[in-house]
Amino acid sequence: MKKLAILITILSAVLGCSSKRLTEAEVRTVMGEMETSVQRHDANRLIANFTPNAMIMVSMPGTGGGLSRMSVAEYKNMLEGLWKVQLQSTYEVSKREVALSANGRSATARDVAKEVVLLPGERMESLSKQKAEIALVDGVPRIISLTAEVESLVATPTSRN
Repeated sequence: MKKLAILITILSAVLGCSSKRLTEAEVRTVMGEMETSVQRHDANRLIANFTPNAMIMVSMPGTGGGLSRMSVAEYKNMLEGLWKVQLQSTYEVSKREVALSANGRSATARDVAKEVVLLPGERMESLSKQKAEIALVDGVPRIISLTAEVESLVATPTSRN
């Protein structure tokens, strides 16, 4: 059902904006907004870059891991919950690559995200490969799907003083 919603969003974008083409600069701007929003813990600013029916998938390593699929609202709630308990965090993105579709209506952005989070009694560090699918929706670039594959997640106890 969600795949159908994504296809409808892409089709609407293509039919609604027949002359406008997505540029690499626009894709990089959307991805930069996403990065800045995470760094500032601004969930509203973050989700403003997504279509309302975007699909978010997070794959976690290990026996307790697996694939989680979330709606935009669920993703926002998850981030807000995590950000409430964090003492400190860093979020850095590298190796960003952008590939525009041949028709200029969509693009794929890939990058690597490193996040370090300090929680009460624990320091967590993760490294993830991220892939965002971006399409023109009413002439505006929006994320229609986001996949994060967490490659490593290391939790280290911290001393409580």
